[in-house]
Amino acid sequence: MKHFFLTLLALAFWGSIRAQATGDSLYYLRPVDTMEVYNDVASGHILFDHFIANGQTLFGISQFYGLSLEDVYQLNPKLRTKYAPGDKVKVPIPRRMIRPSPAQDSLAWFVPVHYRMRKGETFFGLYKRILQLPDPTSLNNLNPELDPSRLAPDQIIAIGYMKLDGIPKAMQGEIIDPYVRRNRGLRELWNLRTKDKKMHSANGKAAWLSKGDPGKWMALHRTAPINSLIEIEDPRSRKIIYARVVGRIPEQVNDPNVIVVVSPLLVRAFGVRDKHFYVRTRHF
Repeated sequence: MKHFFLTLLALAFWGSIRAQATGDSLYYLRPVDTMEVYNDVASGHILFDHFIANGQTLFGISQFYGLSLEDVYQLNPKLRTKYAPGDKVKVPIPRRMIRPSPAQDSLAWFVPVHYRMRKGETFFGLYKRILQLPDPTSLNNLNPELDPSRLAPDQIIAIGYMKLDGIPKAMQGEIIDPYVRRNRGLRELWNLRTKDKKMHSANGKAAWLSKGDPGKWMALHRTAPINSLIEIEDPRSRKIIYARVVGRIPEQVNDPNVIVVVSPLLVRAFGVRDKHFYVRTRHF
């Protein structure tokens, strides 16, 4: 009996190790794997958490998913210094790679793809905005028992299949947010200027005016020095954008909770529609 329980314990232990690995030393995905993906608001990508298996390398993982190492580091900055088996690697899965059904003559070459619903997400938002499907037909076929009006956070929905031979690089497109990339110059200047400087932080509303140069990163602030830089973070999208302070907040913005007014370029970068949105700011 003692030997029996030790065997069960060993099986449970090795099962937990296997649960933290995707593929094996020879394959990055296997038919026994199931891809569970989710939407990343900050990048706009559908992401999959690949857990590094014994024998896998970060370079090999990047090549399998059609990425460069720099792409992987952008999504997983902590892996830049070191990584080990069991570590999680966030990788984007292009929507075009998710098929509504596998090829019937080669079922063994496909892995099922499931989507984990998050708080606030809806069935309409899933197929229309996240998956960018013309209609819910394929999701209804894959989930015949699903009631779209009674979805809950963490609910799993089958959304299709992906081939096991990886993702061609041409299918990935641009990984880094184009606005964040465009803002890189001011970010680097911020890092140079703020070294060893005392920061002033604030949480509040950002407002925006339709006027202003549509191609420049500009902001109005109550106290930050004119021509200095300010860091603006949108907690919703988790984007951080840097702007140059070009003036004071005008009198017509009479809401005391507004701590910064941003230019149209920042509005597009954050992807906001409301005239006010919450931000965190830092300046020196």
